[in-house]
Amino acid sequence: MAAIAFSGERRRYWLSLAALIIILPSAILIHSGGNLLEWWRQSTHEPIVVERGAAQNFAGANWRLTALTRLPGGIPGTAVILAEFEATVDDPAQLQSVGICEVGLVDNQDRRWEPLFLTEQVVRRTKPEAADKPRCGSFENTDRNTVRMAESFVVPEDAKELSLSATFQGTLPKYLLFR
Repeated sequence: MAAIAFSGERRRYWLSLAALIIILPSAILIHSGGNLLEWWRQSTHEPIVVERGAAQNFAGANWRLTALTRLPGGIPGTAVILAEFEATVDDPAQLQSVGICEVGLVDNQDRRWEPLFLTEQVVRRTKPEAADKPRCGSFENTDRNTVRMAESFVVPEDAKELSLSATFQGTLPKYLLFR
């Protein structure tokens, strides 16, 4: 009978140890407020910094940020950022092979925002020509021409020194960072 009790204690000990191995890193990750994931994401990527107005050859195209415009936000305390950029395609096959373009907006405090799913109404009112531009995405059926794109973001009013990032799965760890 004592051997059975000892066996149960041993099993509980190993189960507790296994649970600790899973729970402890999860607790650290959750309580880091996403900072740990952001640190890992930044440390495993290599930005190619492109100064405002300059062009950079990357992933089969010549990329350039044409405008980064701050518009009043619909919600108090926010601003809408309209990023307009273009890609002059040099190698359509290479551009199609690198995958879908993912863009993000980063400020001087390393906060990151994803583009809005739908174009903000303030963009439609103030810059209707930008509202109808395609989003950064799949470049299927693209031949040698310039693709003009736009993305909109909602950020806090206090967001300063914004940079646009463009990432492709096929080019990682390198990505473009327009300052």
